[in-house]
Amino acid sequence: MKKILLATLLFLVPCVGFTQSEEGDDIIVDDRGVFFQAPDYQLIKDSIGDPNGHYYYPRLLKRLSQGDTTLDINDVRCIYYGYTQQPDFDPYKSYDELGDIQKILFGNEEPTKADFEKVIELANRVLAKKPTELPMYYYRLIGCFYGYGEEDPRTAVARFQFSAMMDAVYSSGDGSREAPFHLSTVAHSYFIMSMNDLSPEYQSLGQVDGRFCDIFPIEANEHGVDTLYFDIHECFMSLSRMFESHDEASTTRAGTQLELPLGTHFIIKLEEDLDEEDTQFKVVTMEPYDNILIRYENDGLFPEEGEPGTIEGYFCRSTYGNTVEEIRDNVKIVLVFKSWIDGMLNYDTDIRQENGTWEKTSNSGIWHKVLMTEIWSTGYNMLRISNLRKMSD
Repeated sequence: MKKILLATLLFLVPCVGFTQSEEGDDIIVDDRGVFFQAPDYQLIKDSIGDPNGHYYYPRLLKRLSQGDTTLDINDVRCIYYGYTQQPDFDPYKSYDELGDIQKILFGNEEPTKADFEKVIELANRVLAKKPTELPMYYYRLIGCFYGYGEEDPRTAVARFQFSAMMDAVYSSGDGSREAPFHLSTVAHSYFIMSMNDLSPEYQSLGQVDGRFCDIFPIEANEHGVDTLYFDIHECFMSLSRMFESHDEASTTRAGTQLELPLGTHFIIKLEEDLDEEDTQFKVVTMEPYDNILIRYENDGLFPEEGEPGTIEGYFCRSTYGNTVEEIRDNVKIVLVFKSWIDGMLNYDTDIRQENGTWEKTSNSGIWHKVLMTEIWSTGYNMLRISNLRKMSD
């Protein structure tokens, strides 16, 4: 299916109308007619945790899953942004179902009714695990629209659910530096841009008023948008908490695989003698790194002599150039590292696209005290290193 025929969303325009809650005043959007407002995460956390309150999270999720059209904008904002306050909050998690759905919808064969029903099943499977996954609401709507028909009640429910979740994001800002869109999942920025026919030139991570934002200069478009800002601060803070848990676990747990989110400084240390098969190591340091490296000027990143048996590295963005245009055009993703392990090593690497799909990638191996750099294009957000082993003779 080469082109989905559902209408693209109008940029910054709400998808559906919401009714005012009968439970009292708005707790999120004030009564001054302000269309967008940044989420108050502490207020949302307090509201969704009260079992006797109107905004109790499990109750809101049930109403959304049942297609309750009396949900207002505050209800749905509490669902979308309330996910950031859940114990299982993981803004970087990927799902195999996404690849299966895309094969059905965008493969060479025209999908059948059974295929569209399979898309609905796969989307429901993901939403049962993560009820804020915007693309799954869209794919479920596609499945219903083409599988059951535009007038089917199931399509109407799917349309409301998708539109409501998109409105939650649209209500958080206008994408400007002063009022960025707030996201509960980093990859949702690409989904929102694709829904509005916007193409980013490149991506950079920055801070606006002390909060982390993904910043996208945008190619020329009919909306006249030149730059979009997405607030991913809650995602980044969850990453910091994940790093802290790695630090706590590293003193007692070793493994043979390491997953690095984009924007990470790490040090690992061998836990056993280097072998020609998987060698265990522990994480000594794993912390956020939000700088953009200047490519080919990385010697100052590492000490002259590191601790024996360790590898230190950075998985982050980098660039180089003498003009703004060159710096912009040369943004890449890099793994820069140095080894203080005697001998030459091999390892396996897989890299994850921002849509959640993993793919194998080649590497040059590891050489004692040699600064190594692996480079990828943009569009990836996580690297997996595994099977660290002695290079065979």
